[in-house]
Amino acid sequence: MPGCKSAFSFVVFFVISFLCHNSGIAQDKSSAIALYNKGEYLKAIDAFNPLIKQNKRDTSDYIYRGLSKERIKDYSGARSDFKRVSKLYPADARTHFKLGVLWSETEDYYHSIKEYSKAIALDSTYAVAYNNRGNSEYMVGDGRNAMLDFSAAVKHDTTYPDPFYNRGHLKMIYNDYRGAITDFSSAIRLQPMDEDAWFSRGQAYDAMLDTINALNDYTNVIQIDSGYIDAYYFRGCDRLKFSDAEGAIEDFSVALSVDSSYYLVYYLRGNAFDSVGNYKQAINDFTHAIYMQPDYAKAYFGRGYSYLQTKDKESACNDFNTACYYGMDNEAKRLMDENCKAKIRFYWK
Repeated sequence: MPGCKSAFSFVVFFVISFLCHNSGIAQDKSSAIALYNKGEYLKAIDAFNPLIKQNKRDTSDYIYRGLSKERIKDYSGARSDFKRVSKLYPADARTHFKLGVLWSETEDYYHSIKEYSKAIALDSTYAVAYNNRGNSEYMVGDGRNAMLDFSAAVKHDTTYPDPFYNRGHLKMIYNDYRGAITDFSSAIRLQPMDEDAWFSRGQAYDAMLDTINALNDYTNVIQIDSGYIDAYYFRGCDRLKFSDAEGAIEDFSVALSVDSSYYLVYYLRGNAFDSVGNYKQAINDFTHAIYMQPDYAKAYFGRGYSYLQTKDKESACNDFNTACYYGMDNEAKRLMDENCKAKIRFYWK
């Protein structure tokens, strides 16, 4: 799910302490753990290998080695280590949860669902497992059970923001925008600096045509993260709705300064420039949009209109004619009839 939040971080759990009669082994174990803590995962794996050979029932060694393998993206190896932990301690839900995470890392969501289900069977209040299983269910197209799992996660931990956020997105898909706003608001209350939750609520407000609240949410996103380009884009669109062309130009310009590959932003900024009488810049932006999307009828129409304001009727009529060719019939034909009779004698078909 776009923007989906999962608990993929994993705290080393139930590390079993035991009396070690061999001080050399204890020293080796401390050194191996130190390597892991320093982020030297390959060396840590090499250090834990002989320790596991010496004592195949020490779950802490499997856990550390599995975590090290996960850090180097050896997910298959990590799963093997945590499966061993699960065999040694089959009643611990956290091992199955970790296996679910590792299956999700390789996008094998059916296996991840099975492991999260085992974790929930062992601990029916495991909110993070419900949340993650909901994510996996959504990824395989099971929106109904995903909704149930996000709701179960919310029920079992009202202080956990992720399932509110995820359920909000699922409600957006089902066009329940009011319900989505309620869930995103809960996520924001629990985690006020989560720019994704603010942005998503802004999207829900936009879907309900509540432009004022959407604008406020996009502004909050930008205050939290000044590099959140989508927030500039959508705030620019909403500013255009309120005839705040100067504000829209500012927002679209920021978006284009980071990513200049989106033709629609050029088109929209062109409209904004046109509305404030900056026809030269409007023509430049419409031309950019046309270069990137040669069959974009609206950009031809917009550029034609700007040309018309600069008294360049020949260029305007050519653009209106092209806009008509690409399907923008009514407005393009009207302006051609009013301005181009001496220039254009037939419409392209």
